[in-house]
This record gives sequence, C-alpha cells and structure tokens, in this order.
Amino acid sequence: MLKNRQNQFWSVLKKFYLFSLLFLIPGIAFNFFTATPTIAAEKITLSWGLLKFSLSVKSLETFARSGKVEPELNFFLTKIKPEQKQKIQNFLQAKYEVKPVTVARLAYTSVGTKLLQNLGEIIQTPQKENGFYSLRSAVILAAANPEGITPIALLNHLPTDIEINLVKLIKLAKQVNHLLQQTEQFVAHLDETNIREDAHQTNQIYQLKKAGKFKVEQQTIYLEDRQRNRSITLDLYLPKLTSTSIPVIIISNGLGARRDRFEELAQHLTSYGFAVIIPDHPGSDRERQLAFFQGLYRENFDAAEFINRPLDISFILDQLERSNQFQFNHLLNLKQVGIFGYSFGGATALSLAGAEINFEQLTKNCSSSTNLLNISLLYQCRALELSRKQVSLRDKRVKAVYLFVPFSNSLFGKAQMKQINIPVLWEASDQDIITPLLLEQLPSFSKLKTTNQYLVIATGMPHTYITRSKQQDKSAIKIRKVAEAYHRALSLIFFKTHLTNEEKYQHFLSPEFIHAIGENPYNLHLVDFK
Repeated sequence: MLKNRQNQFWSVLKKFYLFSLLFLIPGIAFNFFTATPTIAAEKITLSWGLLKFSLSVKSLETFARSGKVEPELNFFLTKIKPEQKQKIQNFLQAKYEVKPVTVARLAYTSVGTKLLQNLGEIIQTPQKENGFYSLRSAVILAAANPEGITPIALLNHLPTDIEINLVKLIKLAKQVNHLLQQTEQFVAHLDETNIREDAHQTNQIYQLKKAGKFKVEQQTIYLEDRQRNRSITLDLYLPKLTSTSIPVIIISNGLGARRDRFEELAQHLTSYGFAVIIPDHPGSDRERQLAFFQGLYRENFDAAEFINRPLDISFILDQLERSNQFQFNHLLNLKQVGIFGYSFGGATALSLAGAEINFEQLTKNCSSSTNLLNISLLYQCRALELSRKQVSLRDKRVKAVYLFVPFSNSLFGKAQMKQINIPVLWEASDQDIITPLLLEQLPSFSKLKTTNQYLVIATGMPHTYITRSKQQDKSAIKIRKVAEAYHRALSLIFFKTHLTNEEKYQHFLSPEFIHAIGENPYNLHLVDFK
C-alpha cells in the first residue's frame, strides 16, 4: 500500500514539474502571471537545434475533450502505452482553483518575476526570446474561468505561439528525474528499516496525543515597538495552575498565516504546563498579505522580515520580562524559551538560535540560472535586498527549537549553522516541493553540529496543508489531522526533554518510538543523518 501511494505521488510530482516547464502550472507557479492577450496561440513548436516540430493547440484540445488523436498528435503519441495516453488526457483535463486577483498581484513580485524568467528560458517566443511576457499574459484570463484553471485554457490564452527549447527542457527534466529517483531511494531505505513496536508504546503514544491535565486560558495582547514602529499582536495561552514557574514556547508562523493556524498545538502544549505565545509578524502575516492583494504593496512580504521576525520575538520576551512580576506573578520562566518555527518561522527560529545570514553563499546560489527545483530559494534570495552588515539575532533565552520544513540552506552556511549550540528537532517531508528534502532540508540539517539534534522525516506530508485541487480536499483534511497529531506528540516530547528536563520523555526520542507515532501511510522516521 505504501509503495503504491509513493508511486502515485511521484507520478503527480513529475506531472507538476512537466506542467511547470510547459507553462501548464497547477501548483505554485501558476500564481505568478497577468496581462491581457490580444491574439491567441495556435501552435506549439518544439525545437532541437535546427530541427523543429509543430503541434497545434487545437489538436491538444480535441484530445483532452474527447480522446481523439489527430494525425499531427499521433506522431507524438504513437509509441505511448494506452494507460499513459489516459494519464495525459486526465492531466489536460485537470482543473485548479485560483483567484484572478491573487494571480495579478503575485505576477509582479520579485519571486514571481524570477520564476517566470526561469521558465521563459525554456518556453520562448518564436524569435527565441525569453517567454517571460508571453507567459505572464496567459494565466490571468485562464484563472478567471468559473470552472477553474486548466492546461488547455492556459494555452488558449497565450498571446502568441510559443517555442519550447527541448535542449534546455530535457536538461531540466533529467535533473528533475534524478532528484525524484534519489528521493524515492532515500525514502525506500527508510521504509525498509526493521523497527519493532509493542502495545505499551501504543498506549503511551495515545496519551501523548491527548490533552494534558491543565485547563487552558487564552488572552490577546497588543504591544507597540516604538523603536521599530511595529504593532505586534499575540495570543498568549496559559495553564490554570499554581505559582509554579513554567517555560515559554513561541510559535513563529509561515508566510501569510493567521495566528490561529497552530492554535490546536498551542492548546495541547499549554495543557501540559507550558505557556505558549503565537505572535503576528507585521511584515509577513495575514494582514500584510491581504494588504498586498489589495494593491498596497508590490511584494507579498518585506525583505526586512528576515531581521524583524527574530527581533519581534526578542521584543516580546523583553516586554514579558517587564510585566512578569505584576501581571503574571512570576509565572513565566523567560530564561527557558522554546521556538516552534514553520517554514519562514523556521528561518526565524534558526536566527534566534544563533545562525547568521551568509550573504556570499546566498549571492552565489541566487545567481543560478534556474531555480525551478527549489522554489524556496527564490524567497531566500529576497534577503539580498538587506544591508550586508552582519547582525547577530541570537537570543540566549531561547534554549531549544523545533523546525517544521524551514527554508534555510542558502541563507545560512556551515560556519553560521555551527554557531547553534542548543537542541534542535528538525521535521522534514519527502513530498515537499517548496523546500525539497534532498535539496533544502537534508543539506541544511547536515550543517548542524550541536549536541542534541534530531531529524524526523514524515512520508506523505506536503509543505503546506492548503491544496487548490478540488479532488484533494478530503486528502488535505486527513493530512492536516495527521500532521497536527504528529506535532502534538513530537513537540511535547522534545520540549519536555529539553526545556523542562524531564527524563521520562528522553527515551521517547528514539527511532522505535518516533516510528510508532506514525500513522500509515504517513510514516515517521528519526534519521541518523550527519
């Protein structure tokens, strides 16, 4: 069953990359285009040096609608097996929901522009020029389709015929296939690991996923950082208990997330005796995203957020130290702070743990001609807009960090990651197309040299809980519930071990127990990877 699920995923992922390369982009990439075409494309030309082959858009549309293969299309499909033809037809019929306004705004961000320029090196104009402008003009009208965006709709809205550079396409396709094969082999090796489980473990896991003994109180606090001119809103979760001093865990969210995204996790940790804080980061939170989509900003987040996000958390801790005595009766132990960082929040957590941006490495990586295999690199490259002056954002009050699919590999080099000397639990996924396991997660984790570092790999988990495909709604709900259960158990084990130093939780950080937490087919593996 697991093997079948993995095969299905890799098939879908390969289609994703192919769709991206042909500007038939179902996932992330189709969010980056706008403009209004005046003349629709009629044909696609495939070029290999001096050799050229043409294919009409109409023949593809006919095949997608009825399965009928026109003579010109038969030339390309003649050696393909019937089941493969069916997959291609299904692919051409696929529909995805996307808001036209979202498309229009994201089209002109630096990330959207760079992505389109990379694609335009492969998908060119008939004059062999970069297809950037043609690509950008196609999707806005296709996105306005009431039934959702489709590959055929995208082609129909191209303002001119396109020419696909097969030499560059095949080169990139080989890179994609190599990446997929390596990842598949890596995961297959994990699944072959023989790990024994017992009934006692099952009962313990059940208890870890359940709420603890403390009732939870939640309050919203508004802070003003006048020095940086930032208004910070945070939700504070406190357990109802006596005067016992308790550690603090801060959850730093991903780009554009609301504070309640990890509310369930906050409630769970608080029920076990932690104080939990979920702040908004003003330059990259939900409100900032909404303002961006309203046209108030050119970019969907401020580059200064690489600095301001860690400073937000240090500021919050400073303010709580001032109010801890009279407002909380010394309840908060602000010398024992943990960070749970998701995606952008993971980079925030690493900065607070002591990592500094390596501008030399970042400049080199961002000069790569094609960043289509690692979308997160495009976001990391935004840090190049900052001053090259090194700034240490380390906060010594932070004693442990939990990282969930962070982007960090190009931001922080080996020397910078070696500066981290606190416990780190790093959760990655084999199905992350935003921060790929082998390109982003493993290389970055391997730079760590701290005493207590744990790499947990979840199979079958995407980077985000959100899906735009109508057919994946039920699956997304299931994945979200499983991921939340994993976070409840893993974060509790990790922070109980390294913030409150409770020895009874230490033995849970073992390959056997971590594997037992997993729910097939979304398995968990604690990996010895250095």
